[in-house]
Amino acid sequence: MRKWMVLSLLLGLVCPLHAQIQRTYHYGVVPTENITTFEVNPSTTVLDDSAGISSTQLTLKTYHVINERFNWGVEVPVVRYESPDKSVNGLGDVLANITWTLPAENLFGFGAKMEFFLPTATDKLLGSGQLQASPSAFILLAFPAGFYGAVGYKHYVSVVGDHARADINTGRLRANIGYTSPNQWWVLTNLYYYMDFEHSGMAEFIPELEVGTLVNDGTAFYANASTHAAGNWKTKDWSFGVGFKLLYL
Repeated sequence: MRKWMVLSLLLGLVCPLHAQIQRTYHYGVVPTENITTFEVNPSTTVLDDSAGISSTQLTLKTYHVINERFNWGVEVPVVRYESPDKSVNGLGDVLANITWTLPAENLFGFGAKMEFFLPTATDKLLGSGQLQASPSAFILLAFPAGFYGAVGYKHYVSVVGDHARADINTGRLRANIGYTSPNQWWVLTNLYYYMDFEHSGMAEFIPELEVGTLVNDGTAFYANASTHAAGNWKTKDWSFGVGFKLLYL
């Protein structure tokens, strides 16, 4: 009798531990993850360091699961633009999107997204002044031990808006390699290559590094930084941001 009592006690201790070891965490960073989140993301972008031109913003982001394949999201930026000539605060261009994903159950995962940038900025320095449509698609390759890589393409095109503003017709290639640790942290590298089709031959290469960690099962914190690395088109010198995510809302 005592033997079975000891065995039951050991099983009671080991089984929860085994379940904890086997648990798969969601970080909200793998492109094929489809979870409901709310995020607070302050960031600073130095547009021209030598000229003292920068943009600081606080972006509120929410993404909601529709079903196992689809989700929708909204991002609302509050922006401060600073330059020696003028500084202004206000609302930036709101982003609305819908995403379809097919998780990488074996090796490959896929996804597509349709985004719309709404001309909601309260000042011309805080937004484009035009409604933009931005379709994108990606392929994800899952490697063993938490590693993954993805490649994708996004296009930005202005639809309607202020005719006095420059038309937008831009492509973006993105490649990333990431690692999600079973110890609840991650690291992600993004390589962005932008092409301005309104001005033939204009291009920019921007690398980005992000590190983050789960604070607990339902919250995450991250920091990222990027910089203009090459190209004859320069949209910024560098940027830095942090973020706080609430998961599984």
